[in-house]
Amino acid sequence: MHFDDLVIFAVSMFLWTLLPGPGLAIVVSRTLGGGPKAGVAVITGLALADIVFLGIAFVGLLAIAATMGPLFEVVKYAGAAYLIWRGYRAIIGKEGAYAVGTQTRGVLWRDLAMGMLATLGNPKAILFFGALLPTFIDITQVGAGDFVVLAAVVAGVSYLIYGAAVLLVDRARRFMASAKAMRRLQQVTGTVLIGSGVAIATR
Repeated sequence: MHFDDLVIFAVSMFLWTLLPGPGLAIVVSRTLGGGPKAGVAVITGLALADIVFLGIAFVGLLAIAATMGPLFEVVKYAGAAYLIWRGYRAIIGKEGAYAVGTQTRGVLWRDLAMGMLATLGNPKAILFFGALLPTFIDITQVGAGDFVVLAAVVAGVSYLIYGAAVLLVDRARRFMASAKAMRRLQQVTGTVLIGSGVAIATR
């Protein structure tokens, strides 16, 4: 793989990640509701799911996977239902407004799963890795080392863009320390999660 190909891939991944979508909405909402650790856990899930799609593309199975409509429909609706359920729990006050640094491991695992489901059920990811990726990288010429580099780019771009959102949201969150303000934040995060779930289900 040539360096020029890597640069084109990095720029394309950067621009694709910047596009508004459920991923960013979930990162923002979970940072509002659970603090920066929750936001980073969601980012990790989003990045891992992207790397899964990248791996599928490089073993030549993405075209086959894209034809497995029922399987991806199940994943899509399962992810959407999970987001809507978490959003509902946040609105009615069942999720809890975790202070910075107090998240339990179990909560973080749920946030990581939320990020993975949001990407695995998103047809846009299949479009990027299945249709756009082969236009600027010759997949047949990519070795294991190249794949590791590309996966690092995927993760790096995700943490860079979504991480910036986490920092900005957390700074705003710290100005709302009252119980009433935190309750409103929970309602906002619940509404965003439900909206993200509906957006995924209707795509």
